[in-house]
Amino acid sequence: MKQLSVVLILLLHLLTTSIAYQSSEFFPFYSQNDTQNFKDNEEFYSYTSLNHSIHRRQLSLNIHTSQQARLRITPSYIILGPRIIRPAQVVSISVTILREEWNPMMVKALISNDDMAIANVEDICMVNIPRTLQMHIPKNIRNGTYRLTIEGRLVTGERKFYNTSQLIYEQKAVSILIQLDRPVYRHETVIQFRCIPIYPDLSGYFHTVDVYILGPSGHILRKWENQQTTAGIVSLEYPINDAPPEGTWTIKCRVMGYEEKKTFEIYEFYYRKFEVNVTVPYYLPIDTPGIGGIITANYTTGMGVLGYAQIVVRARNMSMPYDPRGHPLPDAEFDRTTPSYTTKINDFNGVAGFFIPISVIHTLLPDLDGNEILITAVVHDPWWNETNNGTTVISFYRPGTRLRFLGGPSMVFKPRMLFTTYVAATNDDGTKYSPGPGRYIRIYTDTDRSQTQAPVDYMIDSSGIIRHRFLTPADPTVTFIRLRAELYDRNIKVQGSEDEQRAIRYLSPSNSYLQVTSSTETPRVGDFMLFRVNITQYVDFVYYHITSAGKLIFTNILPMDGSRQKTFDIGISRQMAPSAHILVYYVRYDGEIVADSMNFHVDTSSVTNHVNITVNRRKDFTGNTIEILAYTSPQSYVAFAGLGLVQTRLFPPGNHISSVMIYDELYSFDRYSTTSFQHTWYSDINIASNRVFFSSQSYGYDAGSTFNSTGMQIFTDVNIKAIPTTCNRYGLFQCTDGSCYPSQLKCNGILDCRDGSDEVNCNINITTVSQYKFTPLYLRLWPYWERELQLDFMWHQQFAYPDGRVQFRTTVPNTIATWVITALAVSRLTGFGVVNVPYIYEGTRQFFIKVEVPPIIRLGEQIGARVDVFNFQTYRIEALIILHASDNYRYVNIDRNGVVSSFAPKLTDGDHHVLVTLYPNEVRRLYLPFVAIVAGEVEVMIEGITGVSRDFFREVIKVNYEGVRNFYHTPTVLSLNNLPRQVNEYDITVPQHFILPIANTWDYVHGSATCEIFISGDVAGPYFLLGYDEWLNTDNLIQRTTAPSDSGIFDFAMMIYNLRYMLQGKY
Repeated sequence: MKQLSVVLILLLHLLTTSIAYQSSEFFPFYSQNDTQNFKDNEEFYSYTSLNHSIHRRQLSLNIHTSQQARLRITPSYIILGPRIIRPAQVVSISVTILREEWNPMMVKALISNDDMAIANVEDICMVNIPRTLQMHIPKNIRNGTYRLTIEGRLVTGERKFYNTSQLIYEQKAVSILIQLDRPVYRHETVIQFRCIPIYPDLSGYFHTVDVYILGPSGHILRKWENQQTTAGIVSLEYPINDAPPEGTWTIKCRVMGYEEKKTFEIYEFYYRKFEVNVTVPYYLPIDTPGIGGIITANYTTGMGVLGYAQIVVRARNMSMPYDPRGHPLPDAEFDRTTPSYTTKINDFNGVAGFFIPISVIHTLLPDLDGNEILITAVVHDPWWNETNNGTTVISFYRPGTRLRFLGGPSMVFKPRMLFTTYVAATNDDGTKYSPGPGRYIRIYTDTDRSQTQAPVDYMIDSSGIIRHRFLTPADPTVTFIRLRAELYDRNIKVQGSEDEQRAIRYLSPSNSYLQVTSSTETPRVGDFMLFRVNITQYVDFVYYHITSAGKLIFTNILPMDGSRQKTFDIGISRQMAPSAHILVYYVRYDGEIVADSMNFHVDTSSVTNHVNITVNRRKDFTGNTIEILAYTSPQSYVAFAGLGLVQTRLFPPGNHISSVMIYDELYSFDRYSTTSFQHTWYSDINIASNRVFFSSQSYGYDAGSTFNSTGMQIFTDVNIKAIPTTCNRYGLFQCTDGSCYPSQLKCNGILDCRDGSDEVNCNINITTVSQYKFTPLYLRLWPYWERELQLDFMWHQQFAYPDGRVQFRTTVPNTIATWVITALAVSRLTGFGVVNVPYIYEGTRQFFIKVEVPPIIRLGEQIGARVDVFNFQTYRIEALIILHASDNYRYVNIDRNGVVSSFAPKLTDGDHHVLVTLYPNEVRRLYLPFVAIVAGEVEVMIEGITGVSRDFFREVIKVNYEGVRNFYHTPTVLSLNNLPRQVNEYDITVPQHFILPIANTWDYVHGSATCEIFISGDVAGPYFLLGYDEWLNTDNLIQRTTAPSDSGIFDFAMMIYNLRYMLQGKY
């Protein structure tokens, strides 16, 4: 009997061993001291997108090994470490020792670069107790090859494991937001900008920043080094001279070696007598009934042009980019080569509407889909005999509606577990598909085993997104699930709107699964987030980690207490923002690691800096000034900026820092891991308005990819990597299920793989409109309008009061404009915040005047001050225009029939009044003639008074004498070593008689003789003698305009002498 038992035992051992070796193809054996199997030399591609930064499995699911017996292989340790490092980062490593014989163990971690240690840590770890090791990365590290080395030794000094992995180095440790006061500039203006460095959790960076301005050639024109950000913001300005190089300029801000750049355009722009603008919709569907728009033609003061106009419609050549500045457009009036349609407006009074039927457009452009037309308005002013034009571009697109699975085309499911996905219904222009009766989404679900579920219908609500959740089949032979979504309108299927998503079964040799879900829809900082863990077999406990931006945030053990389902909560901290992941896993008795993860977006609105803006108009009913009230966190540094609505429309979102821009910037820290589901809504084509987030399940198809999807890497002594196939050997790509496909099928818009992995990481636009090559908005108006380059307002920054209130008054520009006011704030306590919705303020005053007078005139010259009077009230008013009295000029009286003598006009002194009647939205132009009676600087004062407000104009006119002014420059060098000296050479006697006898000519104009004396204690005087805005040159020092080379040499010599002057004086 004993012999029979021995024989049975030997046979059982032989059978178990043979079966185990047969299953080694799925779960191979490795020695615990074999370190080559633990090194992670896998290259991580930088172009991996957010939602699919995982490498596909290398093993087909056709092999069923769940019933195969395996020898027990228990891992000795599990270490979770980072995949990326950044300057000034705190690196956390989780170490869990599983073997009882290794208690305790000394674990050492080292980060090195070219055999030079950057950071290291060493600590004692106990069995089954996760231990977190932390290292601080210096802030001055630079780009290089960094490695993470982890070594475990017993207290006796015996080495038990040694792992090395290459890390990804990211120079970006903080995000830098750059804000400009306007999107485009012209010559002789000032560039005002701010650099705002923030951390991923929206806390401020309070150290130093280096700032540079680069010209179009790439050369540094100005730099500010080591600028202190004690307030969290660096605000600087740079004046532009009268002849800057045109092109693309760059502002560069650098923090800890990372550089952020923002580009802008500078143009050389000169005023025209009047400007023409065409206002039309920028995008129109091809089924539109026609094109309607408005033509405006205004003088520089804002008054409308009276004359006649014509509208010319032409098709644009889409084979060439639209660049009217580099390649001028043919003249619309005389172009006979391009087919066009022309309509005339004979009675044009500054503004006129028009409508062009779509049938007319079809005669010029039969196929409108994806094409553009040019609309040119030509306005002629018969008074000045001048013609100007303005051109804009209209784009046509084919309207439609599409459905989109937020998880992408390829997902992962687990049998007998919940599967959740989201579907968004969008129009082709990116806007929401509006709900309505009979509008719903129908979702079909089937498997590769022909197991079809009943279709489910979801009504579309105001969110535009529906959630589909179902329990996956328990059949272990099901390896694929296919979801198909269709859109119905009034119970009729919308053709071309469907979308498809496929899911592949999680790879587990033992058919063991784990799933972590959450019932918290919007995790907020400071709140608790509820998680639920479901497992398919009983285990004592599971391990879980919280990670964010490639960093380990929290580690703990969850006892299961004899249950296969457990609920627990975790406090949401600011370190988890904006994107976090929870990684949960356990170790089977046979050594298999079963893992799952979940991605969720962290809302920081509960702790971030909230900024609100209120405009108080009641302290000045004239509209000349307004009071700004802002509320934010106490002691915050608040920065304001205002921009014209027209610029905000052409350069969206203007100088406002939107939430979408912030999310794009902050989520770049988590680009090496998968993120939560997200969808961006658009207010118009390519104009993002807001973004919504939903928690997403893991994209990991096995344990190894699950760990990688959280941005971390795992070190252990069991193999968790899939076995590679031979696809790469033949130059083919590999599907997740192990099959191969040629490169031509990659990202072709068709799901060629059964799991849809061939369309992952393709970054294909979600709408057909996004694929059109339409002209950017900022290039559509031509010629450039003065308002595009000049409208900026309220560039102001200050600290908030202790109660968080900001209050100040500002002057509203006297122009016809609607302003978009935004604000941001940085606090040491609550961090960075920005106003959610900019404040729209109508800055056009109800009554105001615009006056034009020449800056320089001749003595005795008659001047007509051109006064435009505006009434933007809803009722008729009477305005009194007053030319105030002065001893320096006299008013010219107009005789009957408007006759005035040029040489002997009738002059009167005192105030001169003109009463004007203005109807609603009417503009009147007046001329107030006057004559200056003295030379020098004369101040002209004109006032407009009405019942609601008054407007005052004051301008200084320089009055010169008749004739040509002569300048005489007499330099004299004096030696004042010991005694003072009286200079008799400058006793100049001006002759009393300025009319030469007999010759009957003037020697000089009486009263025009003046003298200026410059005294300097060196070869040349101070370089900024005339002020910091005007330095000495040949024009203002010796009144001699020289050639460019001579003037340049003179300016250079003046600068050298000034430096010597300042050096000697120790300035």
